[in-house]
Amino acid sequence: MPRRQFLGRFVAGSGLALVAACSRRAADGGVLRVGDQRGGQRVVLAATGALDHLPYKVEWSAFPNAAPLLEALSIGAIDTGYGGDAAFIFALGSGAQIKVIGAQKHTGPGPVVVVRGDSPVHSLDQLAGLRIATPRGSIAHNLVLAALEAAGKPLDAVDFAFLSPHDGEAALKGGSVDAWAIWDPNATVATKQGARILPGGEGLVPAYTLEFASQNAIAGKRALLKDFSDKLYDGWRWAAAHPDAHAALMEKETGLSAAIWQETARRSLRPPVPITPELIAAEQQTADRYVRAGLLPAKIDVARGFDTSFHS
Repeated sequence: MPRRQFLGRFVAGSGLALVAACSRRAADGGVLRVGDQRGGQRVVLAATGALDHLPYKVEWSAFPNAAPLLEALSIGAIDTGYGGDAAFIFALGSGAQIKVIGAQKHTGPGPVVVVRGDSPVHSLDQLAGLRIATPRGSIAHNLVLAALEAAGKPLDAVDFAFLSPHDGEAALKGGSVDAWAIWDPNATVATKQGARILPGGEGLVPAYTLEFASQNAIAGKRALLKDFSDKLYDGWRWAAAHPDAHAALMEKETGLSAAIWQETARRSLRPPVPITPELIAAEQQTADRYVRAGLLPAKIDVARGFDTSFHS
């Protein structure tokens, strides 16, 4: 699909504004096109003053979750962005020319499975036979597959409804699915509305958020990427060290109450980490699970999707 046609379809489908300039002036050092998710990178960068007086211009594009962001990155519509690790593995296995250049590690649970308060399901061991909403190829999708394997169930033992986070929430409330595999803050919001998180998921899948870049951007904009990534790491450290201040900023950015974001932080802080052999090995396990589930056609070497030169 031509780039222009893709972008037109994306804007029409998502209703999100693309390419909002964060700099008030055109900088002399070039342009870095950054894909963000609501309440993501721009919040922590603004909090640390990292966006003030940049020697280059940043153009922001907004995405609802990692999958469309990675698609835009793959076709060259953006240079860098961030999202869940499982979505990256799915994109890498599909041939996307992208690499991971940075990472956050979740200190607590990452994705979870949520059910309605009156559901007879009380454990991840009871997932078999359920209809479960989740974004395809996401960290939450990976969690369900890992939970099935841990319970000794086949990977096709559930009926997936591959839905966006917004549509998944509606499906759970409306009763068209039995469960919703999702991440915070969505999970915390759901529990405030009477839903329950099924216990037992912590540690089943890697708990990382990854920073991506296109191979073209790495080749042609390395200095800009390095500077931006270093500033993002500083922002992530600030957010982990100041959860209440971060929660207040997230309330302004997203409209969700600061109390939701404070509870999210209590469940899982997300400090930046270097890209280590252990991290890559954990991602290889995800890729191998995707092959077993038939989501990837053949085994891939995920190490080729990592560039350790930015943060080692």
